[in-house]
Amino acid sequence: MNLCKNLKFLRLARFCMRSFGILPPAATAKAMVSRPSKNAFTLEPLENRELIRVHGGEVIPFLQGLVTNDVARLQASDGPSSIYALFLNRGGRVLYDTIIYRTNDPNTYLLECDREASSELRRHLRTFRVRKRIEIDSVDDEYVPWVIFNEGKGNSLNDASVAPELFITPDPRLPTLGIRVLAPTHMGWGRLVKSFWRNNELGVSTATPESNYKLLRYKQGVGEGINELPPGKCLPLEANADFLSGVSFNKGCYMGQELTARVHHSGVIRKRYMPIRLTGPVKKSMIVKSLAGANLGHLFGHTNDRALALLRIEQVLNGQQELIVDGERCYAEKPCWWPIDLTSKRRAALSTE
Repeated sequence: MNLCKNLKFLRLARFCMRSFGILPPAATAKAMVSRPSKNAFTLEPLENRELIRVHGGEVIPFLQGLVTNDVARLQASDGPSSIYALFLNRGGRVLYDTIIYRTNDPNTYLLECDREASSELRRHLRTFRVRKRIEIDSVDDEYVPWVIFNEGKGNSLNDASVAPELFITPDPRLPTLGIRVLAPTHMGWGRLVKSFWRNNELGVSTATPESNYKLLRYKQGVGEGINELPPGKCLPLEANADFLSGVSFNKGCYMGQELTARVHHSGVIRKRYMPIRLTGPVKKSMIVKSLAGANLGHLFGHTNDRALALLRIEQVLNGQQELIVDGERCYAEKPCWWPIDLTSKRRAALSTE
């Protein structure tokens, strides 16, 4: 996909697309979904996410000093097409989470962020721009992020003939979180489905209460956005950024780096985000307690029978994983993508303090 800055070209492209076709009616879309296929995927727009364009000759050193990951990796010919990273405050606590996408222009990068935090993040970027010739603006009216995933059955689109105007990249955090799709704003759900159905490779359906992106994330224990990662509250390693390939411990200095490095090398991380399986509805209290009544953490989101919580590792994983939320029993789960020897490493670190 050519992430072009030329607005005249973009308007012309939109006019042409609208002139030569319209979105298929709902009946047509449903017929497309119901066709049999070996690979059934869920395609969902990320309505709570927004894209920010950062452009300039000094864009790499500019971003390098602000985020936890190594942005220079995106410049390598064999480097990834996207990386996960966090913006921290001076105290080393998380402000905003982001996925950074490279484009065809080596001086232009797209930053995906929480829509509610977009204006604050742009203000944050402009504060540290100083005299660098860096342009920062929202491209919400140009591109929209989507996610396509196939829970439990793999998330590869290698055999699909995808429309060239789409930017496709695996989620840089976990393969199980699916594939990010950056699409022009004029491409609605129907057009995107057609682009994945060119040779009948994929069966694509809309999100449902039983299959949607938030539920997928909660099952994996991955937080996203300012409601789940409240600005200035948690540490990047509490948000599992080290396990999600979101922190580089070799790239050098960046805002909040000192505390992050110290916590990493000490090995003492008392809390982490984990998935929780609920047995009843959560109405009021978001406090997670043990059966004995001790506070063990806080719930930051829930949907269906799953929730996301920041919990004390030692008490939960090495103790009773049956917990209480809002008077109902629930069960903490260790994500399958965590290191197997996580708790033993923590005990070793504590013994050396």
